[in-house]
Amino acid sequence: MNRFLTLLPAPCTLIPIYGLCLLAALLSACASPLPAGCPPRCGDTNLAGKVLIGLNLSKAILAEANLTKANLSGADLQGADLSGAILAEANLRDAKLAGATLIGADLQKANLGNADLQKANLSGANLQGANLTGAKLQGAMLGNADLRDALMNGIDLSGSNLGAANLSGARLSAANLNDSNLSGDNLSGADLSGALVMNSNLAGAWLNLTNLGGANMTGANLNGASLYGATMAGTNLNKARLRGAMLVGAYLNGADLRGADLTGAMLVYAEPLYIGDSALDPKISTLNAAKRAPLNRNADFKGARYDKNTVWPDGFPIPPEANSD
Repeated sequence: MNRFLTLLPAPCTLIPIYGLCLLAALLSACASPLPAGCPPRCGDTNLAGKVLIGLNLSKAILAEANLTKANLSGADLQGADLSGAILAEANLRDAKLAGATLIGADLQKANLGNADLQKANLSGANLQGANLTGAKLQGAMLGNADLRDALMNGIDLSGSNLGAANLSGARLSAANLNDSNLSGDNLSGADLSGALVMNSNLAGAWLNLTNLGGANMTGANLNGASLYGATMAGTNLNKARLRGAMLVGAYLNGADLRGADLTGAMLVYAEPLYIGDSALDPKISTLNAAKRAPLNRNADFKGARYDKNTVWPDGFPIPPEANSD
């Protein structure tokens, strides 16, 4: 019997068992969930639904692997290659993914709460509906990533590259987006209330119907951005650049526009309304006439603050409801 017990993997408890059928069952239960040779080479492997809690997979090659609904909570995946991997609905809570490559990975509805994704490459990844609450993403690359409806409240994305990412409907309340590249992003319908967006690049971004109430956008580049119907009550736009921005229907009640540059900005509603490529924005194109009606008006500057350094569009009469310092 002892020679059979020596076959048990080291982590398994050695319990005297009489009967080969029971021994075989125990051996099967104790077997590693990973195939032979993995790690390091786990590419194109089917690990869907596997329990991989806390495993050390650092620098493992998991490109194109199927990890759908796998439990990788607390796993060490630092420096791992997960390019094109399927991680839909996977549990990656508290996982270590710093420096990992996740280019084009499918992370739809994945749980990445408190995960460490610092300097990870998520370019082109699908994170639609993913939970990123508490995740660390400083220095991460998220260009062209799909983050629609992702849960990202309070997240730290400072210094990250999110150029051309889709963040439509994402929840980014109180998030830190300082010094980030969001140029050309789709942020329409997102919640950025109370977010930090200082000195960030949002040139050409879609921010239609976006909630920016109370956000700090000091020094942000919003040149050419579309903010149709956006909520910007109490938003700090001190020294922000809004040249050529679309602000028809926007609420700027109590916004700080001191030192802001609004040269060429569209602030007055007129028919026919030209909103440029924002006409292709699903948040706008799906609005019926009844929902568009309250948005088709001049930008609202009630209680907004401006000073001698604020640059208004040529010929635009400064709204009397705004306050001059």
